[in-house]
Amino acid sequence: MARPQSIAFRALDLHVIQGRADDSALVTATGTLSYAQLLHESASLAGGLRELGLRAGAPVHLEVPDRHVWVVGVLAIVRLGAEPDPQASFTIAGDPAVISAGGEEYELDLVLRAGRVDPAAAAVHDEGDYGERMERQYGDVLATLLHGGTLT
Repeated sequence: MARPQSIAFRALDLHVIQGRADDSALVTATGTLSYAQLLHESASLAGGLRELGLRAGAPVHLEVPDRHVWVVGVLAIVRLGAEPDPQASFTIAGDPAVISAGGEEYELDLVLRAGRVDPAAAAVHDEGDYGERMERQYGDVLATLLHGGTLT
């Protein structure tokens, strides 16, 4: 039996590949993002986070009140295979969101723009039970996208 594709790939990339790029994926007070736009934003943020040292298995804490930033952050974390941990020193927090890494702080918009140079690709497969754990952790985001729905 073939291993399933990674949760990050199934949540966004697959929908874009299957022709749903322009369908609404996220609707908030900030605006609407299509599946293609949400893929671009989360892959760009993941690329920026990777440049700051976030890797698969590394602990990260996400605590932002803005729904738009929360969703993009969750998808970036999952795209990298990072591990949610409220005690992590690598954090994405606040409003406006600031990223703390290695004793330095960076504005989220700066990290997002930097990541556009080299957006992070989704892993082909998840390691171990990573996908299932992320569905339990971030079910409010991932379940809707995995089923092709629209987040609000």
